[in-house]
Amino acid sequence: MTTSDADVPGGAAGPGPVTYEAAGSSQLLWWAAGLGMGLANAARHRIRGYRTPRAFSADEVERSVDYVIGVADRWAKDCELDFAGRRILELGPGPDLGTGAVLLARGAKSYAAADLFALASDTNPAFYEALGGRLGTQVDLEQIGYHITTYPEMAEVEGPFDLVVSNAALEHFDDVRTTFARLADLVAPGGMMCHHIDGMIHMRGVRRRDPLNMLRYRRWVYRAMSFPGIPNRLRAADFLAAAAATGWTARIVPHLVAPDHYVEWARRGLASPYAAMDAGDLALLTFTLVAVR
Repeated sequence: MTTSDADVPGGAAGPGPVTYEAAGSSQLLWWAAGLGMGLANAARHRIRGYRTPRAFSADEVERSVDYVIGVADRWAKDCELDFAGRRILELGPGPDLGTGAVLLARGAKSYAAADLFALASDTNPAFYEALGGRLGTQVDLEQIGYHITTYPEMAEVEGPFDLVVSNAALEHFDDVRTTFARLADLVAPGGMMCHHIDGMIHMRGVRRRDPLNMLRYRRWVYRAMSFPGIPNRLRAADFLAAAAATGWTARIVPHLVAPDHYVEWARRGLASPYAAMDAGDLALLTFTLVAVR
């Protein structure tokens, strides 16, 4: 799954701060820019396959180490928990299993990961060496379960788990409600979910300037740009509704919130039903969903 690091703690900088500089310029210009890049991205992914889930190379070892530690720090802060003694499942870990190593080093009882793509199957060994040095303990991949699976079924995954986490993965899931129902079956009574969600467009050339760009397109146009893992365009309220419908008690921890001037300008160029959405839901660009079963 694609991950985005626009606001990951620990210095794992993404493509730069969001500038919202599209605001006040031509709506048609940004519609055309997003469409052109979207079609190019779709063609590239269909030809080459899905290979680059982060905004930087996995061979940037120290940056990758900062990234996974920052992700774990944010889960702990947003969900107000520690990992000691917990059986943990991560959805969509991306190009390495570093978050699992961090959680185990912090006392997790067990860790398993489930992904649609086998992106972590050939991680640079130098990454795990550097991560082990930072954690003060050697990374033992034998302790980490890694399942290549399909969502929402996750037939290869067996519980129970005490905690399910993800980082910038759920915005790529086609059927979030059924996924949450499946996770409800996989967690033990009182189990938790902690999902950081990136509600911004993921195309780097547009992301900083017009983060709501992906909401500009009618369904059939957006379908023309599709590839496995394209963002599902759900907002925070949609994730809350899916959690409530499947028996979870959920709340949102906001992170990146767009300014009013950008949201009101962007709304004029959004497709239905996004143009009629609550301004607060549109403004919430990145956030964490915290849920208890």
